[in-house]
Amino acid sequence: MDELRRKQAQMLFTEYNHELARLYEEIIAGVTNESDFGSMDFQSMLQNEVFNSMQSWFSKSIDGLEDGTPEGFFDSLLSLDDTMEVFLMAATMVDGDLPDPLMMRLGAFGEPATAKLLELALSGSWEKEEGQEDNDFRDSILPNMAALRILGLWNIEAAIDPALDRFKAIPTPDEFIAEAMRDFLTAFGTPVVPRLIARLDVACGSGVVGPDEYLLIALTQIGSDNRTEEIYQCMRRVFRAMEHKVIASVCLGDYGDGRAVPLLKGYLDRHIHEVDRQFFYETLSAIKKLGGDIRDIQDPFRDFNQKK
Repeated sequence: MDELRRKQAQMLFTEYNHELARLYEEIIAGVTNESDFGSMDFQSMLQNEVFNSMQSWFSKSIDGLEDGTPEGFFDSLLSLDDTMEVFLMAATMVDGDLPDPLMMRLGAFGEPATAKLLELALSGSWEKEEGQEDNDFRDSILPNMAALRILGLWNIEAAIDPALDRFKAIPTPDEFIAEAMRDFLTAFGTPVVPRLIARLDVACGSGVVGPDEYLLIALTQIGSDNRTEEIYQCMRRVFRAMEHKVIASVCLGDYGDGRAVPLLKGYLDRHIHEVDRQFFYETLSAIKKLGGDIRDIQDPFRDFNQKK
């Protein structure tokens, strides 16, 4: 791609960011109840309204853009190499979701495009170098994680095991990597559940550590809308196997199977003088969320009864 086209792409993505910011500000300004901001329904509504509003922007002319409109620019990308170069620029420049017409253009190249995305997603290191700042690391890995998310959205099954292998090899994943991996997995939905269960079961025998906690969170998110016996039993095994159980406790509460109430209450009863404050209160919250009674639970920190 020549330098002029690169500058055209940079201008387009700058304008795209401005339009995204304008739309978000416009919609948020109309919200009168600040408590709505944290709700899942509001976030879903916000994302849908912005997405729908952006569709008309793609067909509007932009001064200085030789192809006239953003759609015209993306349609002018005739080779996979040029489209991937623009994708890399978008991944580093765009503040929100990548432009839909760019994703459609990339998808039009079929299997060669998915192969390029998988190669990009798995390239380089998913771990910070010694002394590297968090922001510098996350900036460097932006294209890789953008590619990973697209592979999830496109449900490219061939990407699942390589991505899981790479993620599991990280002793302590960066939050940015973990969020991208969660988005990748949850985009597949229930078809990825057997793979998550299999890997978590292996972890139960060898040690449930950093990456496994994020896989458990992904399993919880996927399964909460489609609960199964296999998922609950896996979560139960993970809870029992984990040394630091607070994540598993939260996940059991979020998953929503009431059978976890006696599991959690029984653990508290046996270990009430060993648990830390965070685990205690997160577990109380999980029990309440599942409809359990917490009035009979001993308070080792001597402030629970005062709060009731």
